[in-house]
Amino acid sequence: MTTPAHAPTDAEPAHAPRDPEPARAPTDPEPAHAPTDPEPARAPTDAEPARAPTDPEPARAPTDAEPARGPIEDSEPRVAAIEQELSALFRRSRSASLRLARRVHPDMDAAGYALISQIELGTGTSGTGTRASDVAQILGLDKSTVSRGITQLENLGLIERVGDPDDGRARLLRLTSTGAERYEAMRTQRQTEFRAILDRWNPTDLADLARLLARLNTDLG
Repeated sequence: MTTPAHAPTDAEPAHAPRDPEPARAPTDPEPAHAPTDPEPARAPTDAEPARAPTDPEPARAPTDAEPARGPIEDSEPRVAAIEQELSALFRRSRSASLRLARRVHPDMDAAGYALISQIELGTGTSGTGTRASDVAQILGLDKSTVSRGITQLENLGLIERVGDPDDGRARLLRLTSTGAERYEAMRTQRQTEFRAILDRWNPTDLADLARLLARLNTDLG
């Protein structure tokens, strides 16, 4: 048998249909964050000053306690040896000058030998002569000393004064024929003695000696 439909009672009222939940209204979207400027570089403060580039530290100059060594200091022993040998050579030269002077004339002294040698050298092959002032300058002597020496050589008949062809007021000095003859004899004998000593040297050593002596004389002025 079919059961009849269950009718609603007051104790169980019928459920009325509910209105649907209204749609949620859209809200304004969260505004986009605008890009901000990058944080500026921090400026240096007095407490932290900017470090400026500095020049490289200069090389330390030598002090008195630490002097720089130059080439002359490194060769000091050799310079001392050269000085010693030159001193010995000068002593021999003074002695030789007097001996050579006596060969030219028995009454000539070493100073006279230096004068007549320079007059002969200054005259050269031209034969015109040389000025007394030039002789004094080359030998490093004052004019009064040269004047006395010239007078002595004139009295010995070894030199004479002649007119300067380029200046009628000036006088030149040159050897007399007797002076030239005696001086040449002395020089020949001197060269013979030199050859006897230097013949034991080889040609290379002789060339080096001549070159270095010329350089030394040039540097000495």
